[in-house]
Amino acid sequence: MKKQPEITERTRQKFVDAFWALAKEKPVSKIAVSELTRRAGYNRSTFYEYFLDTDDLLSYVEDRLIDEVKKVAQKSISDEKPPTDFFRMVFSAMNEEIYILLGPNGDSSFLSRVRTELIPLASQFLPCPSDLENFDYLVAFVNSAMFGLLEHWHENKKDISPEEISELMQRLVYGGIRGYING
Repeated sequence: MKKQPEITERTRQKFVDAFWALAKEKPVSKIAVSELTRRAGYNRSTFYEYFLDTDDLLSYVEDRLIDEVKKVAQKSISDEKPPTDFFRMVFSAMNEEIYILLGPNGDSSFLSRVRTELIPLASQFLPCPSDLENFDYLVAFVNSAMFGLLEHWHENKKDISPEEISELMQRLVYGGIRGYING
């Protein structure tokens, strides 16, 4: 007998929720299937109906997060929003889970995936042509600075609004530190 799609999705979501609850407590690499099944309220065989192993579950949640942020970013671009709206919308879409994966207990390869998926979208808003000599280094620099600021913002419990962090990032990218200081 085939399961109903809504039951299948609800069961899968319970494993995802259990994963996030555990990821807040410990490194994602240390999460075991037994912990996931206990937290989700299912047995191991049910877990294996949905995922091959914990790495498969990790890939699943990472794919969903990246897709969610990419959709927001692409909508901003297709709506021809200005750069401030693009960054504000993208950062607002970056929920708690993204910061867990980017943090010290997260997945070290996740940042690389985020860079690969999102940097081409964000680089459209750099104030220089993409054929500029060493453009890839400029993108790498801006990328590192942006993620550093986002990580600091998250560690400070988002003590400034998404609009303010977006404006700060944009002013730093467009004017540099000296331009920021001199206003």
